[in-house]
Amino acid sequence: MRKAVGDDFPLTVKLGMRDFVPGGLTLEEGLETAARLEALGVDAIEVTAGLTSRRMESAAQYVGLSRRRALEDKLLHRLFAAPKPEVLFLEEARLLREVVHCPIILVGGLRTVERMESIVAEGVADFISLARPLIREPDLVRQIERGRRGAVACTSCNICIQHEGFHTLRCWRKNNRDLLLHAWYRFTGRLH
Repeated sequence: MRKAVGDDFPLTVKLGMRDFVPGGLTLEEGLETAARLEALGVDAIEVTAGLTSRRMESAAQYVGLSRRRALEDKLLHRLFAAPKPEVLFLEEARLLREVVHCPIILVGGLRTVERMESIVAEGVADFISLARPLIREPDLVRQIERGRRGAVACTSCNICIQHEGFHTLRCWRKNNRDLLLHAWYRFTGRLH
Protein backbone atom coordinates (compact mmCIF):
# COMPACT_ATOMS: atom_id res chain seq x y z
CA MET A 1 0.00 0.00 0.00
CA ARG A 2 2.80 2.41 0.84
CA LYS A 3 4.32 1.87 -2.58
CA ALA A 4 0.97 2.66 -4.21
CA VAL A 5 0.23 5.88 -2.29
CA GLY A 6 3.74 7.19 -1.57
CA ASP A 7 5.25 8.60 1.58
CA ASP A 8 3.12 11.74 1.79
CA PHE A 9 -0.21 9.93 2.13
CA PRO A 10 -1.13 8.73 5.64
CA LEU A 11 -1.91 5.03 6.02
CA THR A 12 -4.12 4.19 8.97
CA VAL A 13 -5.59 0.90 10.10
CA LYS A 14 -8.86 0.40 11.94
CA LEU A 15 -7.92 -2.61 14.04
CA GLY A 16 -10.30 -4.84 15.95
CA MET A 17 -8.16 -5.29 19.04
CA ARG A 18 -10.08 -8.40 20.11
CA ASP A 19 -12.96 -10.51 18.93
CA PHE A 20 -16.09 -11.03 20.97
CA VAL A 21 -16.81 -14.57 19.80
CA PRO A 22 -15.53 -17.87 21.20
CA GLY A 23 -12.13 -18.78 19.75
CA GLY A 24 -11.65 -15.31 18.27
CA LEU A 25 -8.71 -12.95 18.33
CA THR A 26 -7.46 -12.25 21.85
CA LEU A 27 -6.34 -8.84 23.10
CA GLU A 28 -2.76 -10.12 23.27
CA GLU A 29 -2.96 -11.12 19.60
CA GLY A 30 -4.44 -7.73 18.75
CA LEU A 31 -1.58 -5.93 20.49
CA GLU A 32 0.93 -8.10 18.66
CA THR A 33 -0.78 -7.34 15.34
CA ALA A 34 -0.68 -3.62 16.12
CA ALA A 35 3.07 -3.77 16.82
CA ARG A 36 3.64 -5.57 13.52
CA LEU A 37 1.56 -3.00 11.64
CA GLU A 38 3.56 -0.17 13.17
CA ALA A 39 6.81 -1.92 12.21
CA LEU A 40 5.48 -2.16 8.64
CA GLY A 41 4.97 1.60 8.59
CA VAL A 42 1.33 2.42 9.35
CA ASP A 43 0.91 6.04 10.40
CA ALA A 44 -1.88 5.51 12.94
CA ILE A 45 -4.06 2.75 14.44
CA GLU A 46 -7.75 3.16 15.23
CA VAL A 47 -8.85 1.01 18.16
CA THR A 48 -12.14 -0.83 17.75
CA ALA A 49 -13.85 -4.21 18.23
CA GLY A 50 -13.16 -7.25 16.13
CA LEU A 51 -15.70 -9.91 15.29
CA THR A 52 -19.00 -10.03 17.13
CA SER A 53 -21.72 -12.62 16.85
CA ARG A 54 -24.35 -10.13 15.66
CA ARG A 55 -24.16 -6.88 13.71
CA MET A 56 -25.84 -4.88 16.48
CA GLU A 57 -23.27 -5.94 19.09
CA SER A 58 -20.58 -3.89 17.41
CA ALA A 59 -22.39 -0.65 18.32
CA ALA A 60 -23.33 -0.64 22.00
CA GLN A 61 -26.71 0.84 22.85
CA TYR A 62 -27.44 3.74 25.19
CA VAL A 63 -23.82 4.54 26.00
CA GLY A 64 -23.46 7.36 28.52
CA LEU A 65 -27.21 7.97 28.53
CA SER A 66 -28.49 9.40 31.82
CA ARG A 67 -32.03 8.78 33.04
CA ARG A 68 -32.86 12.45 32.52
CA ARG A 69 -31.62 12.26 28.94
CA ALA A 70 -33.64 9.07 28.38
CA LEU A 71 -36.79 10.93 29.42
CA GLU A 72 -35.98 13.95 27.25
CA ASP A 73 -35.42 11.76 24.19
CA LYS A 74 -38.51 9.53 24.61
CA LEU A 75 -36.52 6.45 25.68
CA LEU A 76 -38.92 5.56 28.46
CA HIS A 77 -37.79 1.93 28.64
CA ARG A 78 -34.31 3.19 29.67
CA LEU A 79 -35.54 5.17 32.68
CA PHE A 80 -35.17 2.19 35.00
CA ALA A 81 -31.94 0.78 33.58
CA ALA A 82 -28.50 1.66 34.88
CA PRO A 83 -26.60 3.93 32.49
CA LYS A 84 -23.85 2.25 30.46
CA PRO A 85 -20.46 3.91 30.82
CA GLU A 86 -19.10 6.12 28.09
CA VAL A 87 -16.08 5.03 25.94
CA LEU A 88 -16.05 1.41 24.79
CA PHE A 89 -12.39 0.67 24.02
CA LEU A 90 -10.57 2.82 26.55
CA GLU A 91 -8.66 -0.04 28.18
CA GLU A 92 -7.60 -1.41 24.78
CA ALA A 93 -6.27 2.05 23.83
CA ARG A 94 -4.35 2.34 27.11
CA LEU A 95 -2.72 -1.05 26.54
CA LEU A 96 -1.98 -0.21 22.92
CA ARG A 97 -0.22 3.00 24.03
CA GLU A 98 2.31 0.78 25.86
CA VAL A 99 3.04 -1.18 22.66
CA VAL A 100 3.15 1.35 19.80
CA HIS A 101 4.52 4.85 19.28
CA CYS A 102 2.41 5.80 16.26
CA PRO A 103 -0.70 7.92 16.82
CA ILE A 104 -3.75 6.15 18.27
CA ILE A 105 -7.29 6.93 17.19
CA LEU A 106 -10.14 6.02 19.58
CA VAL A 107 -13.71 5.32 18.47
CA GLY A 108 -16.73 3.88 20.24
CA GLY A 109 -19.15 5.30 22.77
CA LEU A 110 -17.66 8.77 23.09
CA ARG A 111 -20.67 10.85 24.04
CA THR A 112 -19.42 13.99 25.81
CA VAL A 113 -17.06 16.66 24.56
CA GLU A 114 -15.31 16.76 27.93
CA ARG A 115 -14.53 13.02 27.84
CA MET A 116 -13.20 13.28 24.29
CA GLU A 117 -10.92 16.13 25.33
CA SER A 118 -9.71 14.34 28.47
CA ILE A 119 -8.75 11.21 26.50
CA VAL A 120 -6.57 13.27 24.20
CA ALA A 121 -5.18 15.41 27.07
CA GLU A 122 -4.27 12.27 29.08
CA GLY A 123 -2.44 10.89 26.05
CA VAL A 124 -4.58 7.75 25.83
CA ALA A 125 -5.36 8.61 22.20
CA ASP A 126 -4.11 11.23 19.80
CA PHE A 127 -7.34 11.53 17.82
CA ILE A 128 -11.03 10.88 18.40
CA SER A 129 -13.17 9.20 15.76
CA LEU A 130 -16.95 9.50 15.71
CA ALA A 131 -19.59 7.55 13.83
CA ARG A 132 -23.17 7.55 15.16
CA PRO A 133 -22.93 11.05 16.69
CA LEU A 134 -22.18 12.42 13.21
CA ILE A 135 -25.30 10.73 11.83
CA ARG A 136 -27.44 12.76 14.22
CA GLU A 137 -25.32 15.93 14.08
CA PRO A 138 -23.28 16.12 10.86
CA ASP A 139 -21.87 19.51 11.96
CA LEU A 140 -20.81 18.29 15.42
CA VAL A 141 -17.09 18.88 14.86
CA ARG A 142 -17.75 22.49 13.84
CA GLN A 143 -19.95 22.95 16.92
CA ILE A 144 -17.12 21.67 19.16
CA GLU A 145 -14.69 24.04 17.41
CA ARG A 146 -17.08 26.91 18.27
CA GLY A 147 -17.10 25.92 21.96
CA ARG A 148 -19.84 23.31 22.24
CA ARG A 149 -19.69 21.45 25.58
CA GLY A 150 -21.58 18.59 27.20
CA ALA A 151 -23.30 15.58 25.71
CA VAL A 152 -23.71 14.96 22.01
CA ALA A 153 -27.27 14.50 20.73
CA CYS A 154 -26.80 10.80 19.81
CA THR A 155 -28.42 8.51 22.38
CA SER A 156 -26.87 5.33 20.92
CA CYS A 157 -30.36 3.94 20.31
CA ASN A 158 -29.09 2.14 17.17
CA ILE A 159 -32.24 2.81 15.15
CA CYS A 160 -29.96 4.12 12.37
CA ILE A 161 -28.30 0.69 12.24
CA GLN A 162 -31.64 -1.16 12.21
CA HIS A 163 -32.49 0.57 8.92
CA GLU A 164 -29.14 -0.27 7.29
CA GLY A 165 -29.81 -1.87 3.93
CA PHE A 166 -33.44 -0.68 3.91
CA HIS A 167 -33.29 3.12 3.99
CA THR A 168 -30.77 5.94 3.63
CA LEU A 169 -28.53 6.57 6.61
CA ARG A 170 -30.06 9.05 9.02
CA CYS A 171 -31.01 9.58 12.64
CA TRP A 172 -34.61 8.51 13.17
CA ARG A 173 -34.86 10.36 16.53
CA LYS A 174 -34.46 13.88 15.16
CA ASN A 175 -38.20 14.40 14.84
CA ASN A 176 -41.43 12.71 15.90
CA ARG A 177 -42.48 11.96 12.31
CA ASP A 178 -39.38 9.85 11.63
CA LEU A 179 -39.68 8.14 15.01
CA LEU A 180 -43.30 7.17 14.26
CA LEU A 181 -42.29 6.01 10.78
CA HIS A 182 -39.59 3.83 12.34
CA ALA A 183 -42.16 2.32 14.69
CA TRP A 184 -44.44 1.58 11.74
CA TYR A 185 -41.59 -0.15 9.84
CA ARG A 186 -40.69 -2.13 12.93
CA PHE A 187 -44.21 -3.29 13.82
CA THR A 188 -45.10 -4.17 10.24
CA GLY A 189 -41.97 -6.34 9.95
CA ARG A 190 -40.41 -4.27 7.16
CA LEU A 191 -36.97 -4.25 8.82
CA HIS A 192 -36.32 -7.99 8.54
